[in-house]
Amino acid sequence: MKQLAIVTVLVIGCGDSGSDDFARRASEVEGIYQVQAYTRNETACAPGGTSQLGSETFAFAVRQSFLGQTLLSVMSCASVADCHDKAARVQGGQGVALDFSFGVSEVSGDALVGQGASTGFGIDGVCTGGELTATTLTLDGDALAIEQQITVADDYPVDADGFCTTDAARAAADGNTCTQLELLSATFVEPL
Repeated sequence: MKQLAIVTVLVIGCGDSGSDDFARRASEVEGIYQVQAYTRNETACAPGGTSQLGSETFAFAVRQSFLGQTLLSVMSCASVADCHDKAARVQGGQGVALDFSFGVSEVSGDALVGQGASTGFGIDGVCTGGELTATTLTLDGDALAIEQQITVADDYPVDADGFCTTDAARAAADGNTCTQLELLSATFVEPL
């Protein structure tokens, strides 16, 4: 039985999305937060569902550059010290183990937004579990809120090289509606 790993890609907007405005607003969000709740409703695109909060009950928000574009990543960590350590490693280009992560790359009204895609995984020539995400991040005073709508892709065949791809996952999700929802709420603790 052949199994392939899940790959997630944040889709960075092209064109003029107000990059100066995004960079300024993302800098206002950067910092360390204590997570109050993190849930995923796997049965509906609505609040509710089960807690996904594990041992990493903090998060850090950090700006990153990718292909000349700025994005804001919110990633899990276990403590304030762990947040500082992981943020330094991420900013240095190193990978880190995470319980969760979210990414946004554009401004929409009072929110920062982003879109992403994951390939799912392949077993015996079929890719399953691909997802498209639409993420909305808001900051009200010290309160951070993230909503991520999830659209599950239909199963699709691996490509000619035997891989699941984000482009094929997007095509397999075309016409599908949001079926799951993740919500995260957190409170600012300190700057990075």
